[in-house]
Amino acid sequence: MYVSYSKQMKIFLKELKFPSTDRTYLKDITDEAKEAVIRAHVKEGFVMVNSKHTTLGVVVQEIAEPNLVQDILHHTLKHVPEDRRSTRVDKNYQHPTSDYLHRCQDNPFCDEIDEDYNAGSHIRALIFSHPSVIVPVRDGKLELGKYQQIALFEFDGRDGKGKNPIRQRTVQIWVYPAEGIKQL
Repeated sequence: MYVSYSKQMKIFLKELKFPSTDRTYLKDITDEAKEAVIRAHVKEGFVMVNSKHTTLGVVVQEIAEPNLVQDILHHTLKHVPEDRRSTRVDKNYQHPTSDYLHRCQDNPFCDEIDEDYNAGSHIRALIFSHPSVIVPVRDGKLELGKYQQIALFEFDGRDGKGKNPIRQRTVQIWVYPAEGIKQL
């Protein structure tokens, strides 16, 4: 855990780094966020979970129920078509496809060999997730509802087959202490 000191407050950062080899999934990281709050010894404040990727989002959602997770995944894939040229699309692909213009190597900042066509993944991330979420901390605990969890929503995991590299993901958990919170 990184600790940044300023004259006003201490800010804590925990980074999660992992390979993302499954194409589309929800991954619960609530325990990692709770652990960051405990390790930072924060009683009141905020946690911000931030994805450093355009096709990996963050959500606060009920994901403990596996059938709901499958419904969410099916809905996202059904309502935003995959590019026909994508490596995801084969003769067994069961969701709609479309013709998009984008391909990964079109980005002038792309410094990897990646010949996939992932416009659908970018669009899903925009519609169905957030680049970051903020959760309050009170009495040393995340202020989540009974069924809420913090989850990563992957839209473009790669298994490393062909010329498409395995996605190496980084997610940040920032813990911001705040003293003197008063309930109104």
